[in-house]
Amino acid sequence: MPNIKLQDVMIFVNGTSRYNKNAFDTVLIKTLLHSDEPITEEYYVPSGVTANPDIFKILELQGLEITPFKASTLLKGTEDIQEQALNGNPSETLSDAAKLLLLSLMEKSQLVPVAGSKNTYELTYEYKIFPQQGNANSYEFEIRVPFDGLGIHPQGGRVEVTVVLPRMAELDGNLTKGVDEQGAEINEVPYPTPNVNRQL
Repeated sequence: MPNIKLQDVMIFVNGTSRYNKNAFDTVLIKTLLHSDEPITEEYYVPSGVTANPDIFKILELQGLEITPFKASTLLKGTEDIQEQALNGNPSETLSDAAKLLLLSLMEKSQLVPVAGSKNTYELTYEYKIFPQQGNANSYEFEIRVPFDGLGIHPQGGRVEVTVVLPRMAELDGNLTKGVDEQGAEINEVPYPTPNVNRQL
C-alpha cells in the first residue's frame, strides 16, 4: 500500500446558494499527493450530480461518505446484490445497494502525475452540497484523508486540509473538527480574512 508523505488538500466552497434560492453550494477540491511508491489504483470521485436527499441518509446509515474511493473498494461484494435479496438477507442487500447508490454519485478519475516529479499526483473534482434538514442556512462538508487505500508514511508523513468558506459564512466551531484514525480530535485553526469577509 502506498504511504503518503504529503497530501495537501485545498477546498473552495462557493456560496452559490445565495443566488439559487438556497438549493446548493458548490465545492471544488484540489489535492496534491506525494507518496513513497506509485499510486496505480483508479479512484471514483464525486461527480456533482444532484441526488435525492434520502440517498444521503442511506449512505450515512451504512457509514459511507461522498469522498474519493478506490474503484475496487466501491465494487467489492456488490456483484451478488440480487442473490442477497433473493436469499432474504436485507442487511447485505442494503450494504450492497448503498455502495451502488454511492457509485451512482461518483465518476471514475485517475490521479494526474505531476510532470518532472516522482510519485507526485494531482486530483481535482467538484460537487454540490445541500442545506441541512431542519436548518436551511446550514451546510455540512466532510472529507477523509488520506484517501481510501493510502496510509500515512511512518516517518513524517502528513495531511493538510485548507478550507476557504464563502463570503460572510459563519464557521460552527462546535461542529467543525477533524478526527484521526485512533479517534483523537484534531483541532482546527480558523483564520478570518476580514478584507474579503471569509473564513479559512
